[in-house]
Amino acid sequence: MSAHVMVVEDDESVREMMHIALSQAGFQVSAVASGEAAMDLLGRCRFQLVLLDVHMPRMNGLEVLQAMERLKTKPPVVMVSANAEGETVRQAVSLGCSGYLAKPFLPKDLVERTRWALAGPVPMTMH
Repeated sequence: MSAHVMVVEDDESVREMMHIALSQAGFQVSAVASGEAAMDLLGRCRFQLVLLDVHMPRMNGLEVLQAMERLKTKPPVVMVSANAEGETVRQAVSLGCSGYLAKPFLPKDLVERTRWALAGPVPMTMH
């Protein structure tokens, strides 16, 4: 059985690329466009990994990460962002983020990072 991965990304073209790349690599993928939709789905389904965009309207990725603390079981989270500034990364790590993927990235880098995250601790930087 393949790992179930959630993609949370407000940019439709990026979300679609991530969905296609991960599906073609054999993962079961659920993709949503907002933090609110992510929290709703996390309350109903189990995921082995969440790939979470940092900058989204209304509920950003850091707010989602903080809200995930209330879940009974919290899957590992890899933050995805074009803005890899130190303070954002520090906040994400302090909230339990297990990895960071900087945009832009190639589909092969996304798949590799996903496999690493599912295998264990994830390095914090990778291009």
